[in-house]
Amino acid sequence: MRQSKSGSLRKLVLMAALQLSTVWDLITTLLGILIILDSRNLVAVCLAVIGTLIVVAFSFATRSIWRKRQHFSAYGFQLVGLRLVWLMALMVDLWTSLTCNAWFISANTPNTSIALGNLLGQLTLGQLIIVVFVTLVTGVSPIVMSYLRDQDIDSLLS
Repeated sequence: MRQSKSGSLRKLVLMAALQLSTVWDLITTLLGILIILDSRNLVAVCLAVIGTLIVVAFSFATRSIWRKRQHFSAYGFQLVGLRLVWLMALMVDLWTSLTCNAWFISANTPNTSIALGNLLGQLTLGQLIIVVFVTLVTGVSPIVMSYLRDQDIDSLLS
């Protein structure tokens, strides 16, 4: 009985960490799109919200998109297209989140360039390592959640 309680606690802590990380990924993706667009008008905000929802939808659907084997049929071609869009969504997620995280840490002033290379160039090595690490972990959190959603997490962690 004691083992199941510790197992449940491990599952609770892991899922809570992944959910918190996913929320941060959503925030940084949304804000990263706005930073890149360099506009705060209604169209830019709507584009950022829609882009963020698309990214998170593809992240949460990762397991469904990648679990099927590709067959050379009419559906196989559609699956390739879906996987390409998934890859683009992942790249946009990492790019926008990295831009936002670097923007938060850098000494950003209104006249500073918001290009990712310039933002990363303003960071110290330690800041760069932390920003890249946090961006990668938060970026894969919804993907990991898509795989762990229907899994027995306690047996994986034991």
